[in-house]
Amino acid sequence: MLKKLSLLCTALALAGCAATTATSTGTATIKRDTYGVPHVYANDVRGLFHGYGYVVAEDRLFQMEMARRAVLGTVSEVMGPNYVALDKGSRSAFTPDSIKAQMARLPPDEKAIFDGYAAGFNARVKEVLAAKGTLMPKQFIDAAFEPKADWTGYDVAMIWVGTMANRYSNASSEIANLRLLNQLQKAKGDALGRELFDQIRWIEDPLAPTTVPRSGGQRQAAALPANGSAKGDDPLARLVPVSPELLASRSDVDAASRGVAEPWQRPIASNLWITGPKKTSDGSTVLINGPQFNWFNPSYVFAVGLHGAGYDVTGNTPFAHPVILFGTNGKIAWGATAGPLDVNDMYQEKLNASNRYEYLFNGAMRPMGKRTEIIKVKGQADQSLDVYSTVHGIVTDFDLPNNTAFSMKRSWDGHELESLLGWIHSMQAKNWDQWLAQASRVAITINWYYADADGNIGYVSPGRLPIRPASQDVRLPAIGDGSMEWQGIRPFKEDPQVFNPAQGYIANWNNQSAPGAVSDGGNYAAADRVNEFITRLEAKPRLTRDELWAINRSTAYADTNARYFVPFIVEATRGLPATDPAHRAAQILAAWNMENDDPTEQGAYQSPATTIMMAWLPIIYKQLLADDLPPEVFAAYSNGGYAGATQVASIRPGNGSKLLYNALLGPKAGVPQRYDFFNGADKNAMIRSTLAQAVSELTAQYGSDTARWRTPVTRHVFLTSNFIGAPQANADELLTLPSYMNRGSQNDKVVFSAGSVSMCTAAPPGQSGFVAPDGRKAAHYSDQMALFKDFGCKSESLTPAEVDRNLESTKQLAY
Repeated sequence: MLKKLSLLCTALALAGCAATTATSTGTATIKRDTYGVPHVYANDVRGLFHGYGYVVAEDRLFQMEMARRAVLGTVSEVMGPNYVALDKGSRSAFTPDSIKAQMARLPPDEKAIFDGYAAGFNARVKEVLAAKGTLMPKQFIDAAFEPKADWTGYDVAMIWVGTMANRYSNASSEIANLRLLNQLQKAKGDALGRELFDQIRWIEDPLAPTTVPRSGGQRQAAALPANGSAKGDDPLARLVPVSPELLASRSDVDAASRGVAEPWQRPIASNLWITGPKKTSDGSTVLINGPQFNWFNPSYVFAVGLHGAGYDVTGNTPFAHPVILFGTNGKIAWGATAGPLDVNDMYQEKLNASNRYEYLFNGAMRPMGKRTEIIKVKGQADQSLDVYSTVHGIVTDFDLPNNTAFSMKRSWDGHELESLLGWIHSMQAKNWDQWLAQASRVAITINWYYADADGNIGYVSPGRLPIRPASQDVRLPAIGDGSMEWQGIRPFKEDPQVFNPAQGYIANWNNQSAPGAVSDGGNYAAADRVNEFITRLEAKPRLTRDELWAINRSTAYADTNARYFVPFIVEATRGLPATDPAHRAAQILAAWNMENDDPTEQGAYQSPATTIMMAWLPIIYKQLLADDLPPEVFAAYSNGGYAGATQVASIRPGNGSKLLYNALLGPKAGVPQRYDFFNGADKNAMIRSTLAQAVSELTAQYGSDTARWRTPVTRHVFLTSNFIGAPQANADELLTLPSYMNRGSQNDKVVFSAGSVSMCTAAPPGQSGFVAPDGRKAAHYSDQMALFKDFGCKSESLTPAEVDRNLESTKQLAY
């Protein structure tokens, strides 16, 4: 490895770059720019990451302390009994011994990444403890506990495991899908219920947009599995129904982490678009990324530059991971969105009737593995948690009324640090092949994107894809008795990927990655929000840089339902008299730019079309679906998909919109419409009647003047608890902007042009979350809010000269 670092130093010609041992000592230089972004310079890996850990603790000490506690399950130790459930969920989502064993196997130069970061973090904590009156973040004082200088490399790794791997690769919808099938069959009978299930939870819609163009996909479209083998065996018949108690009283986060998430509850967020030289007016290559993690104070992402020891990279990364997820090294640029691959399976285990902790496997009852976690609770006695496991993985749920349990098998178990190191070393890549080689190390599911100075663009969705038996229905749990075991892992070349697609661009908004790439929770459809990007990218043969950046604004306010239904509404009302209320409403919709915005900040969306669409959708959902779906199933499809009083992280077409659009397409739909939701009625008549009902209700609410049909805006909120639910700032630090924007938690743009590279970013609220003991906030606490609100971005300093031109401070740090 030291030889590799020396070669990298030579190739990069980095000032001061040297390959030294992990135990060397020296001085790191920290330079901050006028937005407070730190650039760390050091001669060896340990020193570089020591500086990184130090600046993180300067800017985000309380946020990172609570992130560590959230992923390790120690929040209730300092925050009390209200967080015991959160801690139990975290403790049962990973196996500590596995992560520690992976850490122990690291070579010294890679271990130095984690240990150096931890040492730098601890160095800053010691400074804070020595000067509490000025340096202790106020949040610690208010919560009545202090940070400890006890971070280890394990803690650094676990921040990534808990906030990236476990957040985006640990979900499954298989149990929820089985429950849905049970509900439909109970209501409609076995055959009709199964038919309806296939129409609601299809395997693949060939009309669904894919990031790897359908003409260039490596894999064939997936088909429904056979219901029985040649011997007449139907695996579905061996699945025990799910008891209602199993899915009761679960929060979305808990459901996603414990394997019972509905598709719309799974953590799916982030968008990206890249254009190559043939798609831009000036021949440049432009990468724009908007990872959507929800919005938080402090910012979900941390900005940093790392320079030396084989690294020369600038960008942003969530929770200050020891890798920059959105950035550039001057030769290439990269980004990411949530991954779509099916890397998990739930296994339904048959339990011993006389011992719930024994399960059937390969013809014999086996004892479950067990570990006991002790959870310290502030002001109360310790609590214990028993975590059980089978040969398939951690037991997520006991369904005792049915004498079954569910365990989650994850293809990436034991490969967490290998995945992270692939990501870390991808920052050193100089071309597609080097970058792709690091992607091949990644076991979790994630979408990776690439652009370089030579005008190349690319995409890969890495992850360890299991080879499943042909009899397994990927939508449903597998049988845990040994008859449905994986048969290996697919080679990396079968992961979705494309390099320089003929269309000249790559776009993603968590849509299907490639033809045939399906999962238990994707339900990818022709009605997909990524079409907001595709439509705008296809509008002109070439686009300017400004036009490409402007897509960010228009898609942030785009009504993700409108483009699918306005044409049907216009057609259905075409023959109505001009005075007919439904016809007038249709004309308002036809003239609409299909954006929900409030440009003059009056507190209401600008167009009455917004109000009409939001009112009409729930009405037609009910008219179309309520008589065909059990009430508990219909309830899940009744939401229009808009940000309401309770802001959601990322909006998309409503839960019922996919079913409605397919029904309207009829025989032209990609998903066969064997079950007629219209029940023989004319679709145009239903559109007219439901639109008339919406107009009637709006008239009663607002009056006959349609200009007064203005829906109040949803404000854009920056939450003070992290996505796991642990506080990361005081409640009075909640920040807002006037209007909700469906865009990245941060946005970055990298442009390669004529031998040069530039990058600009916006990552609100600001670089620092520090609040002094007396309540004063750091200078860079919220100085990116206005930038974000106005769709601006700040230029990043990518070279030493640029850093020095924008210099705010310099610090020397011994390590």
